[in-house]
Amino acid sequence: MIRKTFQKKRLLVSGIARVQSQSFAAAAEPRKYTYFENFEVKDGVGIVRINGPNKMNTISMGMQQDSERMFKEDILPNKDVKAIVFISSKPDNFIAGADIDMIKEVKDKSQLREITMRGHKFFDEIKKTKIPFVAAINGAALGGGLEWALYCDYRIATTSKKTVLGLPEVKLGLMPGMAGTYHLPKLIGYANAMPIMLTGNNVRPDKAKKLGLVDLVVDPASLESVAIQQAKGLIAGTVKTTKRKKDWMSFFLEDTPVGRHIMFKKAKEGVDKQTGGVYPSPYKMLEVLKDNYGKPRYTHLEDEAKKFSELAATPESQALIGIFHGMSAVKKHDFGAPKKPVQNIAVLGAGLMGAGIAQVSVDSGKYRVLLKDKDAAGVARGEKVSQIHRFV
Repeated sequence: MIRKTFQKKRLLVSGIARVQSQSFAAAAEPRKYTYFENFEVKDGVGIVRINGPNKMNTISMGMQQDSERMFKEDILPNKDVKAIVFISSKPDNFIAGADIDMIKEVKDKSQLREITMRGHKFFDEIKKTKIPFVAAINGAALGGGLEWALYCDYRIATTSKKTVLGLPEVKLGLMPGMAGTYHLPKLIGYANAMPIMLTGNNVRPDKAKKLGLVDLVVDPASLESVAIQQAKGLIAGTVKTTKRKKDWMSFFLEDTPVGRHIMFKKAKEGVDKQTGGVYPSPYKMLEVLKDNYGKPRYTHLEDEAKKFSELAATPESQALIGIFHGMSAVKKHDFGAPKKPVQNIAVLGAGLMGAGIAQVSVDSGKYRVLLKDKDAAGVARGEKVSQIHRFV
């Protein structure tokens, strides 16, 4: 009896040690990818954890290569994978957009067209598997990050204050380049999509749910478990993706020639008012939306990619990207907190650069912005771009 008891204890201890050893080995397993945690499967649901090397997840050539490799090596050959959940390992960031440095470093901007079309082909290949994709969004899903989520079948956002969705490319003199101009209007309608794209303003989760941009809003703590649950429901057919229902106004504006004429005319008038006709990005965006209405998907995507690459080569975009980098650098200064909060900003020069700085400052909502130029005509041109106070 004593011997048997001892043997049982020895087997139990041995089993515990083996489990602990396996757990330690799993925990110590080196990362296979630079931009993603190691792929895992939970009850038939594959978990793709986005976790790039920088503070914020951004789409880059490296991420694109990692994505292709992961699907080729870990996902497509695995017959146990019935659905995929994309989720970030970073606390306040899903994907914050494309890597601006990548765009800047591409000398021949026409190559950006090829890069974006390669991204479409990648998503098309993996969508052929009919595996449901769920985007579990906590934190910023902006630009290319939102476009990634729009390629998914189901989107969940959290109630976190850091969770925002948007296509802010226009603020950098660009436009969505990864099917944003195609997917967003299809999902929530042109009348709802165009203001988001043309202004670059963020959308909070509650409004996103109301618009149909996301299917569900949950507490951050339950995001992963709910995403897996909903993915299982998509597999079983018990969870349905949100289907847009057109009201009579949407039908009139989108499905009748007269309505479309009115819709795009009003949109252009709004852009004219905000930009004074001197800012190419929103006009290119309107061209893509209007010229490709009702045309085949790839025709739309080719035109979007072409105009995206054209905008990247404009001096307006290069100047605004320079401003973006400058503002990012300022945030990292080590001068300490100011003794008094800044309330007024004066910008000398109302040209493209000055107007862009004024616009960014006004958009923050924190400052009273004064714009000075050599004459009233110069200030007037700047005022057409930014809502600022005249100071000649």
